[in-house]
Amino acid sequence: MNVVWERTPVVIADIVEQLPRELAYTTVMTTVRILEDKGFLRQCGKSGRAFLYQPAIERNQVSNQMSHEVANRLFNGSIKSMMLSLVRDQSISQEDLAEVKQMIEQLEQKR
Repeated sequence: MNVVWERTPVVIADIVEQLPRELAYTTVMTTVRILEDKGFLRQCGKSGRAFLYQPAIERNQVSNQMSHEVANRLFNGSIKSMMLSLVRDQSISQEDLAEVKQMIEQLEQKR
């Protein structure tokens, strides 16, 4: 999906070329069809004989959906527990912590 979000519209060959690891064209084609069936991608025309694909859902929508799914599966639905787990991780940088603090402050000001 990252390739599609960054380089839309794309053909399957574009996706194969941009992936960080080598995968067979048919593997990527199968994955694209699954993503299309699930409503994440849609065809938007053709380039020669190849179908063009574009995202059917925005990156932030998928991110929010997946975050809630992780919270439900691993943290009993608790966003707070998930956030605390992430913040307690020793690998988080000072810059990331500062950005999280800033976002929390902005949310508090809106409420």
